[in-house]
Amino acid sequence: MSQDRKTGSGKGFAYIQFSDADSAEQAMKEKDGQYFQGRILHVIPATAKREDKLNDFELSKLPLKQQQQIKRKREAASTTFNWNALYMNADTVVSSVAARLGLSKSEVLDPTSSDAAVKQAHAETHIIQETKSYFRSQGVDLDAFKRSQRGDTAILVKNIPYDCSKDELKRLFEEHGDLKRFIMPPSGTLAIIEFANSVQAKTAFGVLAYRKIKGSVLFLEKAPKDLFTLKPTANGDEAEGPQGISKLSTGELKNTDADMTVAETSGTATLFVRNLNFDTSSQQLTETFSPLDGFLSARVKTRTDPKKPGQILSMGFGFLEFHSSAQAQAALQAMDGYSLHGHKLQIRASHKGTDAAEQRRKEDKAKRESSKKTKVVVKNLPFEATKKDVRSLLGAYGQLRSVRVPKKMDRGARGFAFADFTTPKEAQNAIDALRDTHLLGRRLVLDFAEEEAEDAEAEIEKMQKKVGSQVNKVALQKLTSGGRKKFTTENDAEE
Repeated sequence: MSQDRKTGSGKGFAYIQFSDADSAEQAMKEKDGQYFQGRILHVIPATAKREDKLNDFELSKLPLKQQQQIKRKREAASTTFNWNALYMNADTVVSSVAARLGLSKSEVLDPTSSDAAVKQAHAETHIIQETKSYFRSQGVDLDAFKRSQRGDTAILVKNIPYDCSKDELKRLFEEHGDLKRFIMPPSGTLAIIEFANSVQAKTAFGVLAYRKIKGSVLFLEKAPKDLFTLKPTANGDEAEGPQGISKLSTGELKNTDADMTVAETSGTATLFVRNLNFDTSSQQLTETFSPLDGFLSARVKTRTDPKKPGQILSMGFGFLEFHSSAQAQAALQAMDGYSLHGHKLQIRASHKGTDAAEQRRKEDKAKRESSKKTKVVVKNLPFEATKKDVRSLLGAYGQLRSVRVPKKMDRGARGFAFADFTTPKEAQNAIDALRDTHLLGRRLVLDFAEEEAEDAEAEIEKMQKKVGSQVNKVALQKLTSGGRKKFTTENDAEE
């Protein structure tokens, strides 16, 4: 069906191709003049599609490399193969890092050094993390790249050369349709381009795939479906974290509805009091709140003076206990802002139960973290990579206990390595940071390695039991493989 290039809607006509001429002629006779969705169909013979493409005979006369380029360009829009989603031009990565540091590329990599490849991998990892952060700030859902379903309006542009500016790339795609979004991080290594409709995106994909631009070749990939599901953040700032906390001035605390509401409980209710004068004692706090209905006790939180052992210092806050949550709520409304010894009291609902549950959750999380593995396996490792390269690459993300690169009988590398970190957190950081990084042209694949058996004898015994049960099953099958057999007893024989 033919679609309008600007709007994406149908033009009112379509082309239908049959396997043989007789079927096409019969369909034309039967359907011409028929009603379809309120309109009369007009079916006429069509001419063959005009194509400027080379036929197979003319294509075979070209050099093999040129043949492969033409075939890839033809199949680009329909192929399902894709590269690493965050594939980046190595020269662009190094040039971007060098420009920021004010150095030349040779000074960044130092070709005379033996770890030039590791330095390049570290630079790529840094740019990848920066690119991910920028995409998140623009509302891009990075988890969508893990899904196989692809959209039809957005294109992921990769292998962009460093000397290709944002405006140049944008103008190149604007020639084929109206751009709804154009997202390109400061490093200039990747870009996400969304068109107004699928027709424009398909046209641009077919024309610009493998297009040579300034000494490089553009790699295009259909972006995942539902890519822009997150809300863009201003200037890439996150709503949570240390940056968000630093925006509050010292002593400025936000009070939520939960802080001002005492939860209903079956037992006693507790209030939290802060901004106490350091000279206020528990007895004086008790005398102040004892006239209130339902009051049970008051306690000022204290600590020992490190400079003067044996003396007690107030910590400036305390707790009030009441018979019921209703009585505690009434005390909060009445006494919040009350001046005691020159300090206005700030009374809030205490969440001791919630805090205890949160503490238990943190402890459980810490236990789960401690039970995680610290041993990482690095797959798809280049055969040229040495133990020193692996240690230099992974050592930037934590302290390593050991590194092992298995080798063959001829002392050649086997293409994978093992690294043992001191903590599970360091191992997880290395996996998250290097999952899209290349080393000597190979994309590294990192995962937690299987731990070795702690008790070798127990493992051997377990294997023997497993093998023994399998032997017993085989023997039983041999005994019963003949099915039911007829046999006679002594009495039957006499008869």
